[in-house]
Amino acid sequence: MFRIRGKLRGFTLIELLVVIAIIAVLIALLLPAVQQAREAARKSQCKNNLKQYGLAMHNYHDVHKMFPIGGQNWQLPNIGWQPRVLPFMDQAPLFNQINFTSGGAANGGSASAWDTLLPNNLRARQVNAPYTKCPTDASNGLTRTDWAQASYGGSLGSQRTPSADGNCNTWLTPNVNYDGNGYADHGNTVTPAGLSGMISRLGPCIDIAKVTDGTSNTIFVGEILSDCNDHSTGWWDYNQGGNAHASTAVPLNNMNTCPNSKKITNPACTASNNWNYSWGFRSQHTGGAHFLLVDGTIRFISENIDYNTYQRLGGRADGFTVGDF
Repeated sequence: MFRIRGKLRGFTLIELLVVIAIIAVLIALLLPAVQQAREAARKSQCKNNLKQYGLAMHNYHDVHKMFPIGGQNWQLPNIGWQPRVLPFMDQAPLFNQINFTSGGAANGGSASAWDTLLPNNLRARQVNAPYTKCPTDASNGLTRTDWAQASYGGSLGSQRTPSADGNCNTWLTPNVNYDGNGYADHGNTVTPAGLSGMISRLGPCIDIAKVTDGTSNTIFVGEILSDCNDHSTGWWDYNQGGNAHASTAVPLNNMNTCPNSKKITNPACTASNNWNYSWGFRSQHTGGAHFLLVDGTIRFISENIDYNTYQRLGGRADGFTVGDF
């Protein structure tokens, strides 16, 4: 209020409404900037997580002369590549608690190592590591709350991934949707032959010499959303998305099998066991996803990347190299 000729005068209703409108406009202008800043911070953390994976993979290779395998031909201990690199990601105390020879059987669990009962009375499969989730990823593995989830999975490369529904095989043309080395369905091979990329659940041994297209031209690990895949039993299990259940055959950020998706490209193929759609890389970042390349660098790849280039990045030995992308 202010004084005019000895009298106190308050603000009029119109003046108050104008002030409120100005404040509302300022808030509306500020909120997007705040949201962008928060997303920038989340992307930075997501990128750093992948950087840690890259360091761990190469340290593992230095010790074992090969990259970690994603499984052992359907055999015990039923773990993927992520538990194998725990000691190389400052998680040696957790790794040392796991019974890898008889799994959790000695502790009242199953014969799978991920079912080991830990001193805190949790099964290993319920325990997450600080780097396994991207802050932008709000997925929770559907109803699999008994499994710690991951936002990152190993790359099958340019691989065949037929769907459970034979009518939902949109990306299954040889030398278009998968390269000559990617003929084994879902990467189910115990040798490098038949695997286009770097990791599969049956455990072929891949070393750096087998990346003949160049380590800077080959995808190693990328972002995934566990809710979009029926293989959602956490990052411990060899037979789930956080291991090696993503192929570049599926276009980047295809959300057709994701719950409540607003980006349905084929309404007839939304079931999560339509693997020709669900076994792909995707993220909740706007416009693309982060990837770790074999040389340890991190790239944010646009969802509008040329599809052929995307296949070349998936294959480690297809004979094609990639320039700028």
